[in-house]
Amino acid sequence: MAGVEKGPDWDEICKEFEAYLERCGQRFTKQRQIVLKAVSFAGTHMDAEEILQQAKKIDSSIGFATVYRTLQLMTAGGILAELNFGGERRSFEVVGGGSEHHDHLICTDCGAFVEFFDSEVEELQERIAKKLGFTLTGHRMDLYGNCVRGENCPRRRKQ
Repeated sequence: MAGVEKGPDWDEICKEFEAYLERCGQRFTKQRQIVLKAVSFAGTHMDAEEILQQAKKIDSSIGFATVYRTLQLMTAGGILAELNFGGERRSFEVVGGGSEHHDHLICTDCGAFVEFFDSEVEELQERIAKKLGFTLTGHRMDLYGNCVRGENCPRRRKQ
């Protein structure tokens, strides 16, 4: 991924999630720990079904409802971001634990995406915010366009 070098610190993510649950008056249960571990194994931009499959490898009794509820808590707690690149399924991306910020280029035909970081874009966003009287606390930028696969885009051929 261009310009993105640092992955998440899973020990830090575990602490962040546990602290968030404590602030909400909830416990860091064994099931939630399993879902967190499944997320760490699932990779980037995974959907709930992929996370469920990973969780079932750890504990076959884990159900979809438990995974889904835990993903919602992780999203609310700033551990995950829920993404929709135009497909039927939403995916999740780790944003906690010191993960490096990045933006996305997304194909409107097939949903393929490229992650990128550009310091000039980041500086421009800061200048725009300042000019308009804002102090940025975060952002997410998704740019949509034609597939990086060009004429090899699987959906484009079907049209």
